[in-house]
Amino acid sequence: MKKRVYRFFLDYEQEEAWVNNMAEQGWHLKRTMLGYFIFEKGEPGQYIYRNELVKNKNQDYFEFLETMDIEFISKFGGWAYYRKQKSKGPFELFSDSSSKIQYLKSISRLFISITFLNLLFGFINLNIGLGESTESFLNTGISLLNFVVVMIMCIQIYKVERRKIGLQRELHIFEG
Repeated sequence: MKKRVYRFFLDYEQEEAWVNNMAEQGWHLKRTMLGYFIFEKGEPGQYIYRNELVKNKNQDYFEFLETMDIEFISKFGGWAYYRKQKSKGPFELFSDSSSKIQYLKSISRLFISITFLNLLFGFINLNIGLGESTESFLNTGISLLNFVVVMIMCIQIYKVERRKIGLQRELHIFEG
């Protein structure tokens, strides 16, 4: 039995927690795309799932994960999902705070790029919208959408930066 769910997340940790909650209920992730998840009914609590931004990862990385009994499930865009049988122990993709900080920096860079692109297109569309073209209403509306995306991305950047600062403090305390 399959279950298709449409649900959009901006916070990768919330998305991962939701997928793991589904797995606890016996719904195992089979495929994902932006906001679209396909699950298959199975044994509750069998797997632990993790997601990751996999920009610049080569085949050796995926082969290394296989040697750790980590199964690749799905990839869309730059995001990938993995799972590991719960009975085989804990499952984390990052073994230390330093690697997690580097990972958060790459997520931050992605969000900052999206923010600047939307800011640029927002001003371009606003400039066209304030002109006397026949598409001015449409361009003004699109510019407002661009600015909404900028605000949403700023919130996500703030969240990622807070996580990164928390990890840096922990790292400093332990190294201290």
